[in-house]
Amino acid sequence: MSGFEEREAAWIALNQTRTRIFSRTERALVAAGFPRLHWYDVLWELERSPEGLRPKQLERQLLFDQSSFSRQVARMAEDGLITRHAAVGDGRGKILRITDNGRSLRRQMWDIYRKHIDEGMAEAQNSGSFDPITRLCD
Repeated sequence: MSGFEEREAAWIALNQTRTRIFSRTERALVAAGFPRLHWYDVLWELERSPEGLRPKQLERQLLFDQSSFSRQVARMAEDGLITRHAAVGDGRGKILRITDNGRSLRRQMWDIYRKHIDEGMAEAQNSGSFDPITRLCD
């Protein structure tokens, strides 16, 4: 296998595993009455940035594509999970920050997400799906 083919096989293995974990986690979150995984992603990034983030900064840091990001942020603010503040020196700019309710929700969602990450990664490793990654790293 050429260098490119090894990298390609590793990339495919990672993406297939990510897709399975994402799908299973989404179903479990919705079944438990929680928002979708995209909301977790926003809450996680804001929790990691206590000073807050501008919407464009936040959008660049997210793991998942946010097709309706502005509506999602508005809904999260309405639900009391995040706040929007005027940016200092920029009357039109906004800074987004997570609330205590947002932190609490993120922790509850993490219990489900963590389980699916652990199970999905173990499954991929045990099935040999990660063999291309192991070879590439070696």
